[in-house]
Amino acid sequence: MNNKKNLPKYSGPQIIANNRLMTKNEIKERFNNETASIYSQSDPLWIPEYKSAMNLLVTTLRRYCTEGARFIDLGAGTGNASLYALETIPTCSVILVDFSENMLNEVEHVLAKYKGQFSIRNEDFHNVKFESEAYDGVFSTFALHHTRSIEKYRKLYQKIYSWLKSNRAFICCDVVEGDSQILTHINEQGWKAFLEAKNFTEQEIKKIFSNYHREDSPISLRKHFDCLIQVGFTKIDVLWKWYNFAMYIAVK
Repeated sequence: MNNKKNLPKYSGPQIIANNRLMTKNEIKERFNNETASIYSQSDPLWIPEYKSAMNLLVTTLRRYCTEGARFIDLGAGTGNASLYALETIPTCSVILVDFSENMLNEVEHVLAKYKGQFSIRNEDFHNVKFESEAYDGVFSTFALHHTRSIEKYRKLYQKIYSWLKSNRAFICCDVVEGDSQILTHINEQGWKAFLEAKNFTEQEIKKIFSNYHREDSPISLRKHFDCLIQVGFTKIDVLWKWYNFAMYIAVK
């Protein structure tokens, strides 16, 4: 318990002067060298309304599944979102996909109560393969923003669509851009004000935003929806939004 209390509020690469986007290998190396337990915190301080958002994700997912549901968690990290799913939908099972072995090593601890109901795939979610029309839900939290182009988002959404059974849902909670530079700025200023209210120092906030701008490639909700519609999803909506944080759903 004391180790948890002594964890830093936020982790990430040190501030770098240039704004070059990190490569996928650099991001993978970063996560493989992090203290994974930082990412298994039940209520990360730098993410607004985290618990409420996760509860909304899994209670919505439950509306689109039956007993014994099979889920895929893309970019699962240490298994936080899967824990919410298993707690809320006790008969479900989850496959956790992540390219960081270091993060996945924490899953056995996070999901210790649910042995036999989860499995792990140490793969890039852009390359992972699953059988078609076999899953009751796909979800992702704070991971898809590492996707580097609209075409790669579209290809990923096409794969997700193919994995889902009919009338099943994909739900994503992630950072998003605004629909214009002005809206992006307003959103980021809202996040900055939130961090200040949480007593993050100026240096800590600079580190968070340096990481955000170098590591993440968020796109606007409009662009997400365009891609989802293009691959065949017919029912799409925003479940929650807080400045540059959003949760959206697409139903097959």
